[in-house]
Amino acid sequence: MVRLIETATVPILAVDVDGLVNGWNSKIAELTGLSVHKAIGKHLLTSLEDCSVEIVKKMLFLALQGQEEKGVQFEIKTHNSDIELGSISLIVNACASKDLDENVVGVCFVAQDITCQKMVMDKFTKLQGDYKAILQNPNPLVPPIFGLDEFGWCSEWNLAMTKLSGWSREAVLNKMLSGEVFGNSSSCCCHLKNQEAFVNLGIVLNNAMNGQDPEKNIPFGFYARNGIFVECLLCVNKILDKDGGVIGVFCFLQLASQELQQALSIQKNYVREQL
Repeated sequence: MVRLIETATVPILAVDVDGLVNGWNSKIAELTGLSVHKAIGKHLLTSLEDCSVEIVKKMLFLALQGQEEKGVQFEIKTHNSDIELGSISLIVNACASKDLDENVVGVCFVAQDITCQKMVMDKFTKLQGDYKAILQNPNPLVPPIFGLDEFGWCSEWNLAMTKLSGWSREAVLNKMLSGEVFGNSSSCCCHLKNQEAFVNLGIVLNNAMNGQDPEKNIPFGFYARNGIFVECLLCVNKILDKDGGVIGVFCFLQLASQELQQALSIQKNYVREQL
């Protein structure tokens, strides 16, 4: 198990109950430029950007209580002088480590590097309404994106979304996003797993349209046209007019890489071994 973690192609790190690093695999070392021997024994919070300290404090606290959060995003500093980026963006799942008496003795984090995707998304949200440059960009770093207008109609469906879902832009535009594009009936393009998933999607979209702060990294899934179930994280962004009114919503999908799925499988096996 230790060998699998050390050689995993996704970032994996671990801390003890005091937050001191006691695990730091080669991938996280490569991303951050911080070697294993320099990272071990260092408090995790000192390696984070200020904006992520409270997020990780909460994540650590909950994990030490046995509550393992998933899909949490935070920023970690980089020590690579040849990297222009100020930090590395990770989406992390926490896994509590326990001793033979079921006492939590630390936390293991299995992560996915989304730095490049985050740069694209940040640029997208700063374009002040000029979205076509990214929506029509075939660059593989551009994530699947779909959108709806103020009336709930599907207004955008980029190339990455077409490849992921199997449904062309022409097939979904000007259909009701909730109910016709995503829904539970057989006539829907992208079938959701159950009624609860349909209701949750509606709540998230309605909250954003009503001006509430949009939610990030929401677990989401649907059946593509080929029948394969797609699991991902949903990030919602409001579209504002010049007066600050909400005139629509854009949604980004963050997919788990094959490497991350394999690492999560390792994590599940690790939990089973402890039990």
